[in-house]
Amino acid sequence: MKLSASFFVLFVLFTLNLQAQMTEMLWDDHGVAFSVPSSFKETTSTGEEYTASNDNLMLSIIPIQDENLDKSHMAQATLDMAKELGYDSIEAADEAEVDDFIGYFIKGTKDGVHAVVMTLMDVESSTNLIVVIVYADGYANQAVEIAESFRAYDK
Repeated sequence: MKLSASFFVLFVLFTLNLQAQMTEMLWDDHGVAFSVPSSFKETTSTGEEYTASNDNLMLSIIPIQDENLDKSHMAQATLDMAKELGYDSIEAADEAEVDDFIGYFIKGTKDGVHAVVMTLMDVESSTNLIVVIVYADGYANQAVEIAESFRAYDK
């Protein structure tokens, strides 16, 4: 019993430590928030693009303003984008529901580089996003954690 209690305490401390290492970033141009490792540095933040990265992950967001876009087109648009980008393999593909966003994601590899690509549609506005998270070997969980952290906020 003591061993499992000690394991539980270590697990909780490890989890809290991982959460403490994440920081929230805001893209005020489009009212988008997301969490990234605290080592991330913003490199571009304009109305047309947002990028930030550290040594193992890179996040890029491009907005699409289109009030006619609907959920039924998101899956095909994401798969077409992966095909156009020339992905060697697609490891996962599915619908995405993240806070105020719905859409579709793929997780794949191109020339040995891993990436999560998402198309997200804000259900409350006409702001839609293409999100690409490129990650090094061993950083898939952090890439997914970033992808799952997206949320819209009022500017």
